[in-house]
Amino acid sequence: MKKHFALAVTVALASTLGAVGTAAAQAGGVSDPDEPIVFTEASEVIGAAAADGRVRGFIYTGEPADVVIAGGTPGSRILYLNNCKGETTSTGAAGCRVTRGGSNNSTTNTSSIAGGNLAAYTGSDTTWNSIVNCVRQTYAPFGITITTTNPGTAPHYEAMAAGTPTQVGFSNGVAGVAPFSCGIINNAITFSFLNLNPSDVNDACWTIAQESAHAFGLSHEMLAADPMTYISNPPSKRFQNQSACIGTQGCCQPQQECQCGQTMQNSYQRLLDIFGPSNPTPPTIVIETPLANSQVTPGFVVRATVTDDQGVDNVQLLIDGAAIATLQSPPFAFNAPPTLTMGTHMVTIRAYDSNGSEGTATISVIVGDPCNDNDDCSAQGADLVCVDGRCVPGANTPGGLGSTCNAPTECISGLCATKDDENRCVESCDIAADACPDGFDCLSNGAGGGLCWPGGGGCLGCSTDGSPEPTLPIGAGLLLAAVLVRRRRRNRA
Repeated sequence: MKKHFALAVTVALASTLGAVGTAAAQAGGVSDPDEPIVFTEASEVIGAAAADGRVRGFIYTGEPADVVIAGGTPGSRILYLNNCKGETTSTGAAGCRVTRGGSNNSTTNTSSIAGGNLAAYTGSDTTWNSIVNCVRQTYAPFGITITTTNPGTAPHYEAMAAGTPTQVGFSNGVAGVAPFSCGIINNAITFSFLNLNPSDVNDACWTIAQESAHAFGLSHEMLAADPMTYISNPPSKRFQNQSACIGTQGCCQPQQECQCGQTMQNSYQRLLDIFGPSNPTPPTIVIETPLANSQVTPGFVVRATVTDDQGVDNVQLLIDGAAIATLQSPPFAFNAPPTLTMGTHMVTIRAYDSNGSEGTATISVIVGDPCNDNDDCSAQGADLVCVDGRCVPGANTPGGLGSTCNAPTECISGLCATKDDENRCVESCDIAADACPDGFDCLSNGAGGGLCWPGGGGCLGCSTDGSPEPTLPIGAGLLLAAVLVRRRRRNRA
């Protein structure tokens, strides 16, 4: 069961954290900062379990907390999302080693509520990136930076997003837990046990947002669209600029939820008071190819480098203001339409970061005659070669023609083919014209078309006797997937 913690843990759970019933614990503190935190026998799980049976919540520690009013300055403006893949536990395995202490210190992995070896996040890098983008979007209105780079000794809040609850002293029913003291706990470490459900982006985002906000002094509330809720639907949640009553089972239900003296909460306004509004910076865009005011051929390649401190969400190519194609991940390389008329055209790269901030870069180019050889492409940029009358990036460019690949998405062309157990980025070509650059041959793809392959003869997607193979081999399967990816991109454009 997923149990939300509020104020403290159950007596059964408290036994894993320390003795029960001291005066210091009842006051919310510890008599010796080197000893584990001690909780009272009155400690209890607050609220009903969420629909998935697990609970997100907090433990009241009585730890000294900052109360930042509007216009004040928080102890940090950095929230570090740590999936524990870059650290090692006391056993040398990938994960985070958490030391239990009297107070929180994210710079030394010391926690006031937990201790042990937290295993590294087991989900895919793709899912993790989606989780990070979701958390960034959730905190986007506020002046706090969400980072996956360890700030080291710099003050920061840390959201450990990995492992399972039993690894640091909690029961299997806990999805997330945080220290809580009715205000900001500087350098606080919060826990979201993502290995319980490593593939659910919305659930992970909800848990991380709620636990980290508990460390900023936010309570649970009865507003379904807000991450501070217990209510499961809608699954995608953002901090709402709306007052809601505090509680998990109703207003001030249970009554311990309102122990900080408030009965209503506007999570959006609370975070705005603490961190102020965000100061969004648009993505930085550099159009590398073609050069401004250069002469290009129909179907020319547009390459751009796009960076942003909050992460790049998507990058678009526009020609004369019309959207041509969109990419979600690098390399950000596009083919302009081969049907562009001769003359001057405006080429724009438009990018959005994970906060929705927009950046653009525009150059003008002159569409001229198609290329006949590599020399004709030199005016467009470095490492461009001529294929079937169009200039494309060569092997010295990551994802260019002839460079190695493991998947279609690694190739600028969107085509990754296999021959003789070797994977290469390829370009489509006309077999009859055989207009590939020097060192490349236009080989059959086994389906009536051709692909430029570095050196040698033979066939791609053919049987050993050179005839089309009805059952395409693995290499051709990669190629087929690549063709589908390219078509999807064109359709999306």
